[in-house]
Amino acid sequence: MGERGTADEPFGPAELDWLLDLMAVPSVSPFEGGKAELTRDAQQVFLDGALARGFGQVLYAGPPAAFLDRPDVPVPVRERVAADPEGFVAAQPSAVVRMGRPTGPENRLIVNFHVDTVGPHIDPRVERRVGGDVLYGRGAVDDKGPGIAAAAGIAAAFAAEPWLADRIEVQLASVPGEEGGAMGTYGTRWLVDSGLVGRLMLFAEPTGGRVMDACTAAMTPRLRVGGDDSTDDHPDGGHNATVALGFLADFLTRRLGPRAAASGAKLCVAGLHTGDAHNRVYGSGELRMNIAYQDLGQALRLEGELEALLAQARDEFAAAHAGNPLTARLVADWDRVVGLDWLKRGLPVLANRDRPMEALLAGAGFARHDGLADGSAFTCDAIWAGGPGRYVAVCGPGGLDTHGAHTPGEYLELNELAHYARQIKDLVVRFGNHAAAHAELPEPPIAAEAQEAQR
Repeated sequence: MGERGTADEPFGPAELDWLLDLMAVPSVSPFEGGKAELTRDAQQVFLDGALARGFGQVLYAGPPAAFLDRPDVPVPVRERVAADPEGFVAAQPSAVVRMGRPTGPENRLIVNFHVDTVGPHIDPRVERRVGGDVLYGRGAVDDKGPGIAAAAGIAAAFAAEPWLADRIEVQLASVPGEEGGAMGTYGTRWLVDSGLVGRLMLFAEPTGGRVMDACTAAMTPRLRVGGDDSTDDHPDGGHNATVALGFLADFLTRRLGPRAAASGAKLCVAGLHTGDAHNRVYGSGELRMNIAYQDLGQALRLEGELEALLAQARDEFAAAHAGNPLTARLVADWDRVVGLDWLKRGLPVLANRDRPMEALLAGAGFARHDGLADGSAFTCDAIWAGGPGRYVAVCGPGGLDTHGAHTPGEYLELNELAHYARQIKDLVVRFGNHAAAHAELPEPPIAAEAQEAQR
């Protein structure tokens, strides 16, 4: 174990070792093919390291299973919970730690990061380079690296400025359930519903160090074919799901894609699966899509357009395949075997402004950026955090596109982690000064004559 960071350089060799230990745990989202219990293992590594650095434990638990029995919880989450209510929740805890005295939300700063990753797992490694060492591996930039750097910055602030402990509370929340389409429904959402909110809530997602205070949300339509299989000897005997879904993928890309883009939404035509054999007609399969939207009105319009386009798709398919014996059954039975359902929809978006908190962040080097204006805003679990009396900002080192997030080459330079830790330290001190400057003064004592007059 190396030496810990200092007040001037919070992210030291010991913090890198802590991060490497955390990244070595393959806490791939259970909705990305990971083992659910490995999230708990990762949280224990985080918690042990935080407690060793002087943080106090606030919470280490998951929500009750009933919390996830809601229509706006994504279908895959509800299905996993229904299959094993106690086991799944126990394997997916949130871990929240604090520095400073417990206080009300008005004097509380919260930093949030997610410990689950996309798949597949990639072991961490550090490449030594002349211009600066580089950390590779799953979670380097999204999102374990930013979380541990933030922890280093928070600890350094309280060590350098002991008076902060009597003025503010800073919580660091390590949550599961951000990746894999879970949308934070059993991590961040539960913490917010439980009252763990603050005047400033910073989500340490990779934004290139810029503050984004608006986040899109996403809905996931699923197109399914549920017909009969057949063999290569009788290819006209089945409802060919591959042909139907391939057509729908192309049709919706051409027809819905431009409409979504024109409105500022993002349409992703994602996975299509029917089967792998070469000598079989697959009568069943599914096509998944993802639509990121900026507001609920936009989402409702796109839902309606998608459903209307499906009726047009049926007619266009029938016209294109008139007289084709290979698809005759599919044309005849289209309304019976082709359908649409939703894996998730109706989720809120984030959109908030707060001049005092924006100035505080800017002072620490986190400049605000309008991600909706240039299309760089993205979807994350910060959508659940907005509310009266708090400012929600998404800001972290590196970038989703520039640093290989979700790819085999995911990385973050160590000097980027060190810089972020210094900025977080600065932000904590500035937040403490802000809280001190805006502390409510006690009522002045009533003068003796005034007391007499009141009798």
